[in-house]
Amino acid sequence: MVREWIFHTVTVTSTVQYPQEPRNDPPRYRVNNRDEPSLPALRTLRPILFLLLTVGVLSACRKDVKFTDESGISLDFSKDTVLFDTIFTTVNSVTKRFLARNPSSNAVRVDISLEGGTPSPFRINVDGASGISFSDVEILGGDSVFIFVEANLDQSNTSNPFIFEDHIQFNTNGTVQEVLLLAWGQDAHFIYPTPEIAIEGLPPYSYIAGGYDENGMQICETVTWTNDLPYVIYGYGVVDSCCTLIIEAGVQVYVHGGGGLWVLHSGQIKAIADVGQEIVFQGDRLEPFYSELPGQWDRIWINEGPAENSNEFSNVLIKNALIGIQCEVFPPYSGSPTSDTKLILNNVKIRNCSAAGILSRNYNIVANNLLVGDCGQYGVALTGGGKYAFDHFTIANYWDYDIRQTPAFYLNNVFQSFDGGLEVHDIPNSSFINGIVSGTNANEFQLEFNDLQLPTGLNFRYMMLRTDQSTNNPSYFPLQTSIHRNQNAAFVDVPGRNFHIGGGSYARGRAFPGTANANTVFDLDNVLRGSDNAWDLGCYEYVP
Repeated sequence: MVREWIFHTVTVTSTVQYPQEPRNDPPRYRVNNRDEPSLPALRTLRPILFLLLTVGVLSACRKDVKFTDESGISLDFSKDTVLFDTIFTTVNSVTKRFLARNPSSNAVRVDISLEGGTPSPFRINVDGASGISFSDVEILGGDSVFIFVEANLDQSNTSNPFIFEDHIQFNTNGTVQEVLLLAWGQDAHFIYPTPEIAIEGLPPYSYIAGGYDENGMQICETVTWTNDLPYVIYGYGVVDSCCTLIIEAGVQVYVHGGGGLWVLHSGQIKAIADVGQEIVFQGDRLEPFYSELPGQWDRIWINEGPAENSNEFSNVLIKNALIGIQCEVFPPYSGSPTSDTKLILNNVKIRNCSAAGILSRNYNIVANNLLVGDCGQYGVALTGGGKYAFDHFTIANYWDYDIRQTPAFYLNNVFQSFDGGLEVHDIPNSSFINGIVSGTNANEFQLEFNDLQLPTGLNFRYMMLRTDQSTNNPSYFPLQTSIHRNQNAAFVDVPGRNFHIGGGSYARGRAFPGTANANTVFDLDNVLRGSDNAWDLGCYEYVP
């Protein structure tokens, strides 16, 4: 399903397949009295009544059965997803069931098959017959058939994927329908959408932190993910308004398909680790083929909030997403001010994103020792104004999956509001220093400002840029001698995506040798800067 449910002057189209059962965490919350906005909890019950006929009745009426080959007939299912979440608590295989009902007044013949065939870990049984495919299964008008599903996994196999997925296909006179089969393949913390709170137009989601209590009052809580088991997100995991998610050092987060992590307005995420104990966000496919494959999951989506909040990532790797981090004022109402909440990125690597590494709109970002590499459109796209402080960063875009015509770094001041109107916003008191912007295109650095309101206080200093755009404007480039255009970064191994600088790099010794920023005294590898009495541009210090 293709949804453009996030609006931008820089447009990114997401291809999402969003399919946790209700959480049973112990109460650990307070009632929200801050009147913060949140997702409404919609709980609708949709009971399905099935008419089961006895064998005697079926036999008696058999001569009067009329089968139809009319097209457009769809079956009704008691479940659209069969979830096996108890694999690790059982020794034998697990069996579940659901009903397929024919709502038509006439009988139909249905072809039923297991999409994955023999290699699938699932097996099906249709009204007592076992197999992987069944032809001309007869379902009388208003009648149903039982479908039994068995999951049989090798629980001793630690190389199992986290999620096994398959489908049962039903073909009724040319109308094809599917029921999703899911089984947990390894032990982990699974975040799975809660159907009862689904909202039309939004991806399926569940609350990681927050939600509503039995009285409809919003829950405010702090949830901590400890480094005991991996965390697997299916659909979107939501950190609700007035809630905080803390992710401890070493935690591995795997996101399935089109899923992601969503921090709502006034929510917070703190993913803070130590050097050598990275927190990793990645797709949930464990086969070697997928280890560096872009676009396996959707994004980390962060909204705005008050100044006392901050969303912080420290010693974190984000890879193989559509968008690494999307931070924005949302919804984008006309006249929305820049977010008071900061996104703080210290020692963060973002790579292999099929659209953008960082996509912001009118946000407040502080980044130190940041590496963004290889994205299908933009490495960093800062749109709609905002406020930024970047120090010692490397944006290296050598994307080679297809032709890329967008720059690695893009900055503009045009804000598109919810009603489609365009506004010009300021970019005040923003600084980019000690950075490298490089890649395969002739222009990897682009500024695009509307003349109705030019940025105030924006400056680039001590930069090495691959660009064909002018960098002569003293308003933005106040120290011309510190701007180095189209020089050789001499990365150690571009094909191997090693963006450390080599001995012949023009970046050596050209950074501002200051210590005012305590977060950049050591580089992204925790190497002390200036050991040779010179500081290098980018996120890495040269090491012989």
